[in-house]
Amino acid sequence: MLRENAVVLDYANGIAKVKCQSQSACGQCAAKSGCGGNSLSELNGKRGEHIFSVASLMPLRAGQIVEIGLEEKSMLLSALLTYIVPLAALLFATLFSDRISDNEPLRALIIFLFTACSFVLVKRYDRKFAARTEFKPVLLRILS
Repeated sequence: MLRENAVVLDYANGIAKVKCQSQSACGQCAAKSGCGGNSLSELNGKRGEHIFSVASLMPLRAGQIVEIGLEEKSMLLSALLTYIVPLAALLFATLFSDRISDNEPLRALIIFLFTACSFVLVKRYDRKFAARTEFKPVLLRILS
């Protein structure tokens, strides 16, 4: 299970709204002061903040620090959908268009359409997965 600390923003009716800060690998590296990657990440400004709704049987207060967790399976499946499906569609479309036409603009259009359809498919499945409980973070413990 992947674990992360979060701060409680609000609690109402058994649902806590929590905020996590994205952790950058650059923040942990000993060479971060002379690294170009760290400089580029600082150009973005604020670090990524993610807000989740987490069910909690225990009442929480705003400002409390809690530990939330997410199953690895859900993270792996999300990565598979996000990266592998569009890549597979792109490769399939390239091979398919090569077999049916020598016209470059037509081939480009076919590749674009297949890839765009894969993103639509991923978005549709993303909504289905978001409703399932194993794809939602859970409250593991209250830290303070």
